[in-house]
Amino acid sequence: MSFRLATSAIACGFLVALIPAGFGQLLDDNNKETVRVTVALNPDGSRTVYEFDNEHHKAIATTSERDGKLRGKIRYEIDEAGRFTSGVIFGPDDEFRFKSVYKYDSRGQLELETQLGKDDAVLNKIVYKYDEKGKPAGYSVFDASGKLVSGTSSSTPTPSPKPRQNALGR
Repeated sequence: MSFRLATSAIACGFLVALIPAGFGQLLDDNNKETVRVTVALNPDGSRTVYEFDNEHHKAIATTSERDGKLRGKIRYEIDEAGRFTSGVIFGPDDEFRFKSVYKYDSRGQLELETQLGKDDAVLNKIVYKYDEKGKPAGYSVFDASGKLVSGTSSSTPTPSPKPRQNALGR
């Protein structure tokens, strides 16, 4: 197993932050990466552990409180480009909270996150904004009826939840 440092994006519901992260790779007999584990310490003292299963295009993010108590878990599906295509979000008791489906623009940047309930009914849609240079410039949150309920302006940029490194090791 080899270890190296990288910058990773943390996306848990509405919380998105770029922070340094360490990760290790598990290699099979052909020296092919099969599972990668990323550990990130969050600003609030909690810890998120990402386990990427490259072969099956899946990942699991588990966030624990400072004392080790489980805060929540996200089970992701990952596309060929290494981007999250969907995530099912669970609370601390492994109770379903919602599902997010992610859509990317032609530059590969996250442009839309649709949050769905158990019955796949739309709960919220989050539209991400970028400036002319492609840097995050905010987001807008709409309810199921399309009414704007919150967001940020371009003067308060929001980091992109798109992973900076291909989750499939490509």
